[in-house]
Amino acid sequence: MKHPEVSITIPIYNEERGIEKTVRNLVNEFEKHEVDYQLVLVNHGSWDKTDEVLNKLGNENQRLKVVNLPKNLGYGGGIMYGFDKSDGEYIGFTCADEEVSAQDVYKVYEKLKINNFDVSKSRRMQRKDGLFRKFTSFVFNSLIRIRFNLNLKDVNGYPIFMKRELFPAVRTKELAYLFNLDFLKKMSEKKYKIVEVPIIHREREVGKSYMKMPRIINMALGFFKYGLDFRN
Repeated sequence: MKHPEVSITIPIYNEERGIEKTVRNLVNEFEKHEVDYQLVLVNHGSWDKTDEVLNKLGNENQRLKVVNLPKNLGYGGGIMYGFDKSDGEYIGFTCADEEVSAQDVYKVYEKLKINNFDVSKSRRMQRKDGLFRKFTSFVFNSLIRIRFNLNLKDVNGYPIFMKRELFPAVRTKELAYLFNLDFLKKMSEKKYKIVEVPIIHREREVGKSYMKMPRIINMALGFFKYGLDFRN
């Protein structure tokens, strides 16, 4: 059986209003560049009509692997589940909300494909998520560089792509807010070559963000607990 060139996981939670546009834009972009792609659409814990939208799209396009799960797996849990279901030579993930354009998703993937890197990821530029989020992100990334010597400008930037064979060695148990940190730290420890690609971060068009103050506080507390555990 021939495997696709790249599998892209999209973790999805209550995105009935916007997910069809996201999927169609990605399909159009990767088909434009004649890439043999697979989209792994992990809908986990949604209570709206996201499943109906995805099932319709899946019936139209065999390159879409639709997974509807009743339980929310967490941010990283949805991504890990998608990676386990991915068939591509390269694997990666992106967002469901159009904050990163399909053109920029392809740009990050292309950087990995045509250069001798193990991992490519985005560095979000011109961010549209408010001054407070920009400030907390700056503090978070600065502390990470100090505590873990992780030389990256935007740890939480997505999409991220990697060679599939490298994934088992960096599988993470951090399935919530600290997924990106633990995932990338494991890559750094394995001496994987990581490149950051500047992309434009856009404002969410529809739906709502779940990144509210209580969640940001929980993320901060979780980070400090993680950072104080010197086994990490």
